[in-house]
Amino acid sequence: MNIKSFLKKLGSAIRKFFSDEYGGNLVEYALLIGFGLFIFFIITGVITSILDWTVGLSNDFLDIFG
Repeated sequence: MNIKSFLKKLGSAIRKFFSDEYGGNLVEYALLIGFGLFIFFIITGVITSILDWTVGLSNDFLDIFG
């Protein structure tokens, strides 16, 4: 078995998998999970920034009045 025929078989198998109903669903679910993780990390970053901001404000307050 040479490399050229192996790559052709591999390419056709991958093409058939992604054009299949189940392969398409797998890709859609992977994209949804990736998008969900992206949104999760954005929200986590925003909340962390807000918490750092409030800690900085409390430290400034205590420096002024403490």
